[in-house]
Amino acid sequence: MAAAPNSSAADFADSQVAFLYASQTGNAESISYSMYEEAAKRGFNAKWHVLDDHEKFGFNEVRTAVFVVSTTGDGDPPDNSARFWRVLRKATRGKDRAYSHLRYAILGLGDTNYSNFCNTAQRLDKQLLEAGATAFYPKGLADDGTGLEEVVESWIEGLWPALARVAQCAPSLAAETEAVVSSEIEAEADAVSTGLKGLALNSSTSTSNTSAHQLLVLNFQVMESLKAISGAPRVPSAVCKIAPVDSSSESSASLAEGLACPPWHASLTGEDWDDVSLAPFLATLQSTAQLTSPEALKRTLLVEISLSAADHVHGSWQAGDSFNIYAPNDEGLVAGLLERLAVSPDEARRPVSLRKRDAAIELPTHLA
Repeated sequence: MAAAPNSSAADFADSQVAFLYASQTGNAESISYSMYEEAAKRGFNAKWHVLDDHEKFGFNEVRTAVFVVSTTGDGDPPDNSARFWRVLRKATRGKDRAYSHLRYAILGLGDTNYSNFCNTAQRLDKQLLEAGATAFYPKGLADDGTGLEEVVESWIEGLWPALARVAQCAPSLAAETEAVVSSEIEAEADAVSTGLKGLALNSSTSTSNTSAHQLLVLNFQVMESLKAISGAPRVPSAVCKIAPVDSSSESSASLAEGLACPPWHASLTGEDWDDVSLAPFLATLQSTAQLTSPEALKRTLLVEISLSAADHVHGSWQAGDSFNIYAPNDEGLVAGLLERLAVSPDEARRPVSLRKRDAAIELPTHLA
């Protein structure tokens, strides 16, 4: 790996920004792609690549980069960054500060339920610094255990002014984008105020299952003088689109058992299962106790569930056994929401499939 010419981090405003990702399940890829799209709208000359394509896009020549990386296994980097890490390790062993020309920002995704939280982001930051690179924006470490959005949204919001100080931006395009966004916000605020002013979910607008405590009343008086919304986070870019599935098609016929309607619904309605031992059943929640202190960032509960093992075909349960829990939505609330969205009962029961919105980005694993 050849060293680039040495230069101070403050010597230039880069003409291009590289958004680079390493992702195991698709979350980091999706977030990185959304940032890349937003950067283009703001007038930055942006490109987007997976880290293992480092030779293809010329990582050695990249001078401004925004990394979004996740951690998998026991603190390991995602598979689609393995080649990049081998090259980076070689660069950090040298004495020539191979990346003294690089300014970077890192957003790490991890889960504190596992050891080595955000280890990929921490290692990347350490090795880039050892190779002479400079961080132009503090790294963010998002915890999937408490909700990635708690860190991701604020980190991205603060990224743009920091990025504007180190990378060139087309002012006319950025101004045009902001004007369009402002206009869209005003139009959406008017639509929200007009369309939802009378929204209420109660027994008169929903099914008979909706109880009085589900009343929802929205008061829009405070929005009457509102001209624009400022400081609100942007809606994340959609990563998929919903397409109806023809009930007679092969794709519909190949759906796995329980996808057309939830498994818990099948058991409650008396539908037969080929293997009775796999059929879900109702269980009673007997007690819950919070094991963590009220100040803890994460809440851990001890939950006692009556499985009625003696009366059920599953037989006895032993320590170490595992099971799935299906928690159905309240039917009254669902009916009220469907009615408000003008979704007919037939449409609500129709199978759908999730498809890629953009050919350039794969669906996250949890949606595929």
